[in-house]
Amino acid sequence: MSGRDGFSIVVSIAEWDVDLVPRTLPSWLSLGSTDVVLCVDAPASERLLGSIGLVVGESKAVRVLQIPENPGWRFRHAFTRREGFRAAKFDRILTGDIDIVVNKNCLRAVELVGGDGVGLVSLSKRRGGGTLGEVARNSSKRLSRLVRKRTFFTGLYAMYRPYWLDSENQAQLMKVEHPHLQELPQDEAIYLGEDIILRDSMIARHKIIYLPEVGGTDLRISLEDRAPIQARTGVRYYQDGKPMGYVLAQSIMYGRGTLLGTYADLLFREKGGVAIFREYAGSIAYWGRTAGTYLLRGIRSR
Repeated sequence: MSGRDGFSIVVSIAEWDVDLVPRTLPSWLSLGSTDVVLCVDAPASERLLGSIGLVVGESKAVRVLQIPENPGWRFRHAFTRREGFRAAKFDRILTGDIDIVVNKNCLRAVELVGGDGVGLVSLSKRRGGGTLGEVARNSSKRLSRLVRKRTFFTGLYAMYRPYWLDSENQAQLMKVEHPHLQELPQDEAIYLGEDIILRDSMIARHKIIYLPEVGGTDLRISLEDRAPIQARTGVRYYQDGKPMGYVLAQSIMYGRGTLLGTYADLLFREKGGVAIFREYAGSIAYWGRTAGTYLLRGIRSR
């Protein structure tokens, strides 16, 4: 069964997510889908199944899909999510992670996919990890949206299954490692998980919409903000010749101290302390040029 007469929800739940289930799953169920697919590893533990059962109760809308290991896929989460996509009853699918408390804004994304060539609609997320860094990231992204008129892609989105099927290169995706296991990345997308690959594949053939509306609150620190990923990003920025001003701005705006520390450590070890001082001084000029660019854009747009 498929079509536009309803929508499915697909959410992957790992064993270590069991404590999140009672906090977040009720919000997914409140969206009113008649087909909620919960993807878990096979065999799932009694503790995880019991936690899901306490939330779901007698609901007939929820299916728990136990997915066996597939050695052909290096990143298991990418595989389990796509098994959920295939098992969904409807072509319009809302997906995200179990660490998100979602709200009714998600229904707007669902309404848009599949019509007028729209393949994917991303919703904004509020970071809720509970750290000072999360406060900085929420504030900076709100400011960026206002100044740059830009909305960011997130892991909370609705997609239209036929457009996904005719776009994504599964062979490419099967080779992707878990971001924490990867060596030095070739591009930033590798840090943001398999969703970026899906987005980039679909955008080549279909329309993508980024909604500014907040569709949910992420209770965990996002992948790109975790220390191991910050460190790898710092290495890449150094190797790519990014100026200190850019790295410093990223670190301050998004509360990414490990990013700056890794970059500065490489600079010191390879070029010495004088280079660090020179780069910091050059940051003032960099910020001045950047501010001037945005000011001119604002004037021209009036």
